[in-house]
Amino acid sequence: MEKPDESEIKNITIKLPSDLQERILCFPFLHAISEYYPKAVLHFITPKHEVEVLNLLPFKAYYHLYSEDEIQNVFDVHRFCANASIYNVDLFISLTNSFVDACLGLGLRAKKRVGFADNWKTLVLNQTMLRPVGHHVVEDFMKLFELAVGEPADKRLRVHTRDLLPIINKSDVEKEEVPYIAINLSPLRNATIEDEWIELISHFEGQKIVLFASEETVKVQMLMDALMARLSPKNTYVNFVYHDWIELGRMMAFSAGVITYSGAAGALAAYVGTRSIILYENENPQRTGPFYFLTDVAVMGVNNPTLVNSTADTGILKERKTFDMLQVFTKASEFFKI
Repeated sequence: MEKPDESEIKNITIKLPSDLQERILCFPFLHAISEYYPKAVLHFITPKHEVEVLNLLPFKAYYHLYSEDEIQNVFDVHRFCANASIYNVDLFISLTNSFVDACLGLGLRAKKRVGFADNWKTLVLNQTMLRPVGHHVVEDFMKLFELAVGEPADKRLRVHTRDLLPIINKSDVEKEEVPYIAINLSPLRNATIEDEWIELISHFEGQKIVLFASEETVKVQMLMDALMARLSPKNTYVNFVYHDWIELGRMMAFSAGVITYSGAAGALAAYVGTRSIILYENENPQRTGPFYFLTDVAVMGVNNPTLVNSTADTGILKERKTFDMLQVFTKASEFFKI
């Protein structure tokens, strides 16, 4: 395929995934596009919810926000495009499987419209490819990059957030910063913080441990007081309440390590450059693991005989067996070098 003239690509619009984890996992793709077209103006069409996570990107772009129910059909697309301040689009790329999202490129009258090919999307996109089966999400996005630019993607690409400032030790300017381990208590199952976290924390000694959760702040705080009373006195604890994903990223970036279940928090920890232990239950790390960021990640739970997936079986969820938290602690001691 003939390489496009860079000077001809001045305005690029990208429809980002709605799911927050996939949105963070598309960051390597966004870095690649930004580096390949350094002079182009970037426009991201993205959900309003947790949009602040995009401010971690180390390059400039315009964000065009929509509510969850705002773009549901082609009529919504027409309305959105008519009101969006996006003009003279040279390249449109949809990172989703949605036909409606693909229609955004047509509504913006983009010259080149790139996306995954299936069903009706081939009618509104003029460069398409079948989405790879069984590949990592990032690899899917990079195939679109290759289709758009006509060159292979850099297999060695590893990306990192913009520079961040600490948030936990920020008041201790003249003191030596105390390293800490960050533990994500989410997800809350049955509206409780599970005892396995207490078991894990009991293995640590002399550590500063930051506890956080992504659920509703009021709900978490009601449970946190009772949890704190049950924790081992051999460590010191910080109850970290964050207001957005920038604050969470700042906390993670300066931690000695993060322990979390799989999801957006694990992807964020990897992007801000923190060593992370990610516990997997249902998801396949070969599909969603944050392996394309400039940090080391340890995955636990895959093919683990102590683990039973919480998948539906005749309408009833199987009882979830807990991780062996001694094994998690042992891995943390080795991986975080504590």
